[in-house]
Amino acid sequence: MPGILYLVATPIGNLNDISPRVRSTLDSVDLILAEDTRVTIKLLNHLDIKKRMLSCHDFNEKSRLSLIKQFADSAQKIALVSDAGTPLISDPGSQIVQEAISCDMNIIPIPGPSACLLALIVSGLPCDRFVFEGFLPVKPKLLQERLEKLKNEERTIVLYEAPHRILKTLQALSNQLGDRDISIVRELTKKHEETVRGKISAVINKLSDDTTLGAKAIKKSADANRNNKKILGEYVLVIAGNKTASDLDRISQTELKNAIKQMLKQGKTLKTAVQDITQAYKLKRSEVYTLALGIQKQLNE
Repeated sequence: MPGILYLVATPIGNLNDISPRVRSTLDSVDLILAEDTRVTIKLLNHLDIKKRMLSCHDFNEKSRLSLIKQFADSAQKIALVSDAGTPLISDPGSQIVQEAISCDMNIIPIPGPSACLLALIVSGLPCDRFVFEGFLPVKPKLLQERLEKLKNEERTIVLYEAPHRILKTLQALSNQLGDRDISIVRELTKKHEETVRGKISAVINKLSDDTTLGAKAIKKSADANRNNKKILGEYVLVIAGNKTASDLDRISQTELKNAIKQMLKQGKTLKTAVQDITQAYKLKRSEVYTLALGIQKQLNE
């Protein structure tokens, strides 16, 4: 019988979110790999569970891989938890899972809270298609390159950001993506949970107001940063996708193809046909050109 690796989602704030299955799983394993044992011990004490724990974070995850092999060979059970929420989502653990797969361990996810999903469903923005980007790069050049790639993303975009960087990141989003609709959430599931929705410019103004919870959190985090203290908590940003990234979606493909085909049959050049269609339907030239190339190829066969 192979060993088992449980990927256990833990509360992101409200301890009432602990499910009976999370409790029983943590109580049944032989070892808990925790992102920070000082954080996880508080959860275990709340549950009145005493278990062997080892840290597993970004800086030592690789060194923990030998444990996976040992536990797989001895058919033991391990639980992997992050400080809060679902493991591996902007948290360590991917190497652990890959090693468990290579050792033929059973890998069982134990569901629970996920900050990115909770923020998404309260945002009021489309949830059917979205992209999760985690934390953006801090260095200005890398940040600009990442945002340039996201500029034409049609899906709703979900990001994480630390409190002391939130205003700077919002300004960068405004500069690169434009003044889009956005929803930002802080203190999810906690007493002072707060969601702010609106255009990016309006949210910047609101967070800059000293009367808001957001501004107090930003100031407190900035003070902590100056004192070299660990900054706790994070914001989740949910940003509207580029609504004009694919205008072809609003036009009947059959209608467009027939119009292009008719022009080419009338003797118009590919360049002229593309130009006329682009102007008539107010579409992007690159999208029409790709479509026209395919039609021209069919006509020449």
